[in-house]
Amino acid sequence: MSNPRPKLNAPIRVRTTPDTKFYIDYDWWEKSDLDIKTYLYTRLPIEDDANLDMERDVVDLVDTETGQVRQVDGFQYVVQTYFSRLPKDFLLQTSMVDAIFCALLANANKPMTAKELSEQVRKPINTVLKTLGGPRIYQGIRPLIEDD
Repeated sequence: MSNPRPKLNAPIRVRTTPDTKFYIDYDWWEKSDLDIKTYLYTRLPIEDDANLDMERDVVDLVDTETGQVRQVDGFQYVVQTYFSRLPKDFLLQTSMVDAIFCALLANANKPMTAKELSEQVRKPINTVLKTLGGPRIYQGIRPLIEDD
Protein backbone atom coordinates (compact mmCIF):
# COMPACT_ATOMS: atom_id res chain seq x y z
CA MET A 1 0.00 0.00 0.00
CA SER A 2 1.54 3.30 -1.03
CA ASN A 3 1.31 6.45 1.02
CA PRO A 4 1.36 9.36 -1.44
CA ARG A 5 2.53 12.71 -0.18
CA PRO A 6 -0.11 15.40 0.06
CA LYS A 7 0.12 18.12 -2.53
CA LEU A 8 0.37 21.58 -1.10
CA ASN A 9 -0.65 24.69 -2.97
CA ALA A 10 2.18 26.94 -1.89
CA PRO A 11 1.90 30.59 -2.83
CA ILE A 12 4.19 31.73 -5.60
CA ARG A 13 7.18 33.49 -4.07
CA VAL A 14 8.84 36.25 -6.02
CA ARG A 15 12.37 37.38 -5.30
CA THR A 16 11.94 41.07 -4.56
CA THR A 17 14.50 43.80 -5.16
CA PRO A 18 14.44 47.59 -4.72
CA ASP A 19 13.11 47.76 -8.30
CA THR A 20 10.24 45.34 -7.71
CA LYS A 21 6.92 47.10 -8.20
CA PHE A 22 4.04 46.65 -5.77
CA TYR A 23 0.32 47.30 -6.11
CA ILE A 24 -2.93 46.72 -4.23
CA ASP A 25 -4.64 43.57 -5.45
CA TYR A 26 -8.36 44.33 -5.18
CA ASP A 27 -9.14 40.67 -5.89
CA TRP A 28 -7.37 39.85 -2.61
CA TRP A 29 -9.89 42.06 -0.81
CA GLU A 30 -12.83 40.42 -2.57
CA LYS A 31 -11.60 36.91 -1.73
CA SER A 32 -10.78 37.75 1.88
CA ASP A 33 -13.33 38.14 4.64
CA LEU A 34 -12.33 41.80 4.93
CA ASP A 35 -14.14 44.79 3.48
CA ILE A 36 -11.98 47.57 2.09
CA LYS A 37 -14.50 50.30 2.94
CA THR A 38 -14.71 49.14 6.55
CA TYR A 39 -10.93 48.97 6.73
CA LEU A 40 -10.58 52.50 5.42
CA TYR A 41 -13.13 53.90 7.86
CA THR A 42 -11.84 52.05 10.94
CA ARG A 43 -8.06 52.09 10.45
CA LEU A 44 -7.38 55.35 8.68
CA PRO A 45 -8.25 58.95 9.57
CA ILE A 46 -11.03 59.46 7.08
CA GLU A 47 -13.05 62.53 7.87
CA ASP A 48 -16.77 62.30 8.41
CA ASP A 49 -17.49 64.44 5.36
CA ALA A 50 -15.57 62.10 3.03
CA ASN A 51 -18.25 60.25 1.11
CA LEU A 52 -16.69 56.92 0.17
CA ASP A 53 -20.03 55.45 -0.83
CA MET A 54 -20.15 57.43 -4.05
CA GLU A 55 -23.29 56.82 -6.08
CA ARG A 56 -21.65 56.89 -9.53
CA ASP A 57 -20.71 53.49 -10.86
CA VAL A 58 -17.76 54.60 -12.98
CA VAL A 59 -15.66 57.71 -13.49
CA ASP A 60 -13.47 58.49 -16.50
CA LEU A 61 -9.88 59.29 -15.50
CA VAL A 62 -7.28 60.75 -17.81
CA ASP A 63 -3.68 59.66 -17.21
CA THR A 64 -1.74 62.94 -17.18
CA GLU A 65 1.40 61.23 -18.51
CA THR A 66 -0.08 59.22 -21.38
CA GLY A 67 -3.40 60.96 -22.05
CA GLN A 68 -5.07 57.55 -21.90
CA VAL A 69 -8.62 57.50 -20.54
CA ARG A 70 -9.58 54.65 -18.26
CA GLN A 71 -12.66 53.98 -16.22
CA VAL A 72 -12.54 53.38 -12.48
CA ASP A 73 -15.39 52.80 -10.10
CA GLY A 74 -16.65 55.78 -8.14
CA PHE A 75 -15.33 54.43 -4.86
CA GLN A 76 -11.80 54.06 -6.23
CA TYR A 77 -11.92 57.61 -7.62
CA VAL A 78 -13.03 59.15 -4.32
CA VAL A 79 -10.41 57.19 -2.37
CA GLN A 80 -7.64 58.23 -4.77
CA THR A 81 -8.68 61.87 -4.57
CA TYR A 82 -8.90 61.78 -0.78
CA PHE A 83 -5.50 60.15 -0.23
CA SER A 84 -3.71 62.29 -2.80
CA ARG A 85 -4.70 65.36 -0.75
CA LEU A 86 -3.41 64.15 2.62
CA PRO A 87 -0.44 66.04 4.03
CA LYS A 88 2.92 64.36 3.37
CA ASP A 89 3.60 63.93 7.09
CA PHE A 90 0.51 61.72 7.39
CA LEU A 91 2.51 58.79 6.03
CA LEU A 92 4.95 59.19 8.91
CA GLN A 93 2.22 59.04 11.56
CA THR A 94 0.80 55.61 10.79
CA SER A 95 2.11 52.05 10.50
CA MET A 96 4.40 51.29 7.59
CA VAL A 97 1.89 48.96 5.92
CA ASP A 98 -0.93 51.51 6.25
CA ALA A 99 1.38 54.24 4.94
CA ILE A 100 2.34 52.15 1.90
CA PHE A 101 -1.33 51.29 1.34
CA CYS A 102 -2.20 55.01 1.41
CA ALA A 103 0.72 55.90 -0.89
CA LEU A 104 -0.52 53.36 -3.45
CA LEU A 105 -4.11 54.63 -3.16
CA ALA A 106 -2.94 58.23 -3.64
CA ASN A 107 -1.02 57.09 -6.72
CA ALA A 108 -4.20 55.59 -8.25
CA ASN A 109 -2.78 52.14 -7.44
CA LYS A 110 -0.22 52.50 -10.18
CA PRO A 111 2.55 50.08 -9.25
CA MET A 112 5.42 51.68 -7.34
CA THR A 113 8.87 50.23 -6.75
CA ALA A 114 10.00 49.22 -3.28
CA LYS A 115 12.53 52.05 -3.52
CA GLU A 116 9.79 54.62 -4.27
CA LEU A 117 7.64 53.27 -1.44
CA SER A 118 10.61 53.33 0.93
CA GLU A 119 11.18 57.00 0.10
CA GLN A 120 7.48 57.83 0.52
CA VAL A 121 7.19 56.29 3.98
CA ARG A 122 10.78 57.04 5.04
CA LYS A 123 11.58 53.48 6.07
CA PRO A 124 14.69 51.47 5.17
CA ILE A 125 14.39 49.65 1.85
CA ASN A 126 15.26 46.33 3.53
CA THR A 127 12.35 46.74 5.96
CA VAL A 128 9.94 47.41 3.08
CA LEU A 129 11.25 44.41 1.12
CA LYS A 130 11.11 42.03 4.09
CA THR A 131 7.56 43.09 4.88
CA LEU A 132 6.07 43.19 1.38
CA GLY A 133 8.23 40.47 -0.16
CA GLY A 134 7.49 37.87 2.50
CA PRO A 135 4.90 35.10 2.35
CA ARG A 136 2.18 37.11 4.12
CA ILE A 137 0.06 39.54 2.12
CA TYR A 138 -0.75 42.77 3.97
CA GLN A 139 -3.78 44.81 2.86
CA GLY A 140 -3.63 43.11 -0.54
CA ILE A 141 -0.25 44.69 -1.35
CA ARG A 142 1.53 42.32 -3.72
CA PRO A 143 4.59 42.39 -5.95
CA LEU A 144 3.78 42.89 -9.60
CA ILE A 145 4.75 39.84 -11.60
CA GLU A 146 5.56 40.99 -15.09
CA ASP A 147 5.82 38.51 -17.93
CA ASP A 148 8.95 39.06 -19.99
